[in-house]
Amino acid sequence: MSASLLDDYHAWSAGFKIELVHGQLIVGDSLVHSRRLLSQIIRGWGVEAIASLAPEQLWWQALSHTLGTPIPTSPDASAMQRWADGVEYQPENPPYHGSWQFSGSQLRHALRLAMFKLGMRYEKLGQSLGNGFVHRLGQHGFMPDVLFFRGEPRNRLYEYYLDGAADIVVEVIQPGCEEHTYTVKKPIYKAAGVPELWIVNTAQEQIELWRPVEGAYQRQTTNAAGRYAVSSIPGLTFLPDQVWLAKKDDWDYPLAENWFDVAADVPRLTRIPRVGDGVDWSKALMKFPVALDPVAIAFDDYIYWCPEAKFEFLNGRPDIGGREGIKGLAGMLMMTFGLTEVVKLAHPRDWVAALLAQRMKAADPNHKAAAWKLARDTATFLRDHYSIERIVVAGDLVAPEPLNLWSELVLFVWGLPEVETPRSASAQTRYTSPEAIVQQLSDHPRIRLVNASQELTSTESALLNASSIEL
Repeated sequence: MSASLLDDYHAWSAGFKIELVHGQLIVGDSLVHSRRLLSQIIRGWGVEAIASLAPEQLWWQALSHTLGTPIPTSPDASAMQRWADGVEYQPENPPYHGSWQFSGSQLRHALRLAMFKLGMRYEKLGQSLGNGFVHRLGQHGFMPDVLFFRGEPRNRLYEYYLDGAADIVVEVIQPGCEEHTYTVKKPIYKAAGVPELWIVNTAQEQIELWRPVEGAYQRQTTNAAGRYAVSSIPGLTFLPDQVWLAKKDDWDYPLAENWFDVAADVPRLTRIPRVGDGVDWSKALMKFPVALDPVAIAFDDYIYWCPEAKFEFLNGRPDIGGREGIKGLAGMLMMTFGLTEVVKLAHPRDWVAALLAQRMKAADPNHKAAAWKLARDTATFLRDHYSIERIVVAGDLVAPEPLNLWSELVLFVWGLPEVETPRSASAQTRYTSPEAIVQQLSDHPRIRLVNASQELTSTESALLNASSIEL
């Protein structure tokens, strides 16, 4: 399986986007790519890991609806497994949609560098971001190839996203996904009031310059000298033809070329400050509200769960943002498609085996014994090394559901020493704080400490009040 999965994974292009569009998680400018990624996550991380993200009864209903699986009414697991083993079914393996071109990645990088030179460090006209930074437009979350902005009143910079229309947005077309760029993303950019949208087609060596005129985007042209006056930044001129003239060969673009002219009287800016997180993390979605049919994803939940769009392949499976990143992607993709579609991506015998394995775990009174020992050993360690007043275990360990790949051992601790925040902490603090030390004690389940001496978030309070046991 691993070799085949690796071959499939190689079809992804570098820097694919993970975007929120109309409540759906769209990967690489295509819903087909979203389905493909979910298929690879299921194959790489295992059906049982994915099955644990939704209630068992919902899975049986989805399997019955889509694949005709009989819903079990008795504890005869062997009969269910024999039925599933006899089903002839070929799971879906969504194809790669389009053809990747290395020149697209090179040009993205060249354009980012050229616009970075317009930003704070050189011309001080604004700030340039790209490579997975989220551009929030209402309930949509885009990851433009390049975005350039000048701050209020048009937009505001938060810790993890830019809110409001950027002054310039650059979208490099993913071959095979042209329709998505023009019919889905372009109207959203127009409605949000993005004053300059540049669509780059590397295959045709063409940069389309769009700006709103009387409420509609109209394509602009350069003057006779090949110059384009940028409407959102008076005094800034773009030289799009120079992009193609500067290309060294079929794919290589210079990384230090000046493709802009800046008038001397263009107003310069001081550094654009970030105005906060922009999201109330205490209200973040802890469990995915999946259903048989698709469920819309809210922007706050998307920004909480979406990992950095860095596609890697580790330990025989796709790895995007580690375990938490994969969990977030799997959950949001399940919301995007609904379970009646998700079950098509694996054989019924795999779903049945996973669900019956979960049922067996839940029925085993000792299946959490090792985790309880880990909790007690961790509590002993903390009391031996710190002046701890009280320790309470909550969350997955005391919940009725069986433990799974995503489970956490959550300990609420009173008297936990205060440490520096991660942003300002020294390297020593990052690796020697109580939280960092206990995280090294176990990877499955992971251990998380909550300083109960401080004010708890609403999510932490709900977790503590739901069910907890003192150690």
